Amino acid sequence: MQEISQATAIVLAGASLGWIMLFSFVLSPVAFKQFDAGRAERLVKHVMNAGHGILGLIAFASAIAALMAGAVAGAAVAAVAGAFAFMCRFALAPRDDKPIKGHRVIKTARIVASGLTAFIAPVLIAAIVLTLMGI
Repeated sequence: MQEISQATAIVLAGASLGWIMLFSFVLSPVAFKQFDAGRAERLVKHVMNAGHGILGLIAFASAIAALMAGAVAGAAVAAVAGAFAFMCRFALAPRDDKPIKGHRVIKTARIVASGLTAFIAPVLIAAIVLTLMGI
């Protein structure tokens, strides 16, 4: 049972890592290269609203599986990654507020959206390593 839980935790953390890489290094840069800034921002927001909640749930499921495998530190780190995913979703995606002083800086939207999501990747890698080590 412990081996199955460990494998499940690693697979779920790997799936989360794959989503982060796809979003941060493929979807977001391509959207801002191919579309105008407003359309790209809307696309990135829509993908964050649709995907980052699921990303957080998958990371939390990885944490539960790591905990069942006996890797307490791996579970804690995976839970932190899940919390970061939810923070990215709720802090960045629903930004429908009015622009400050009549304009909004669109150039930094790609950096913020993909950069903050990419910062979750090392946390998930740490969760995978700690779970593999059984720590």
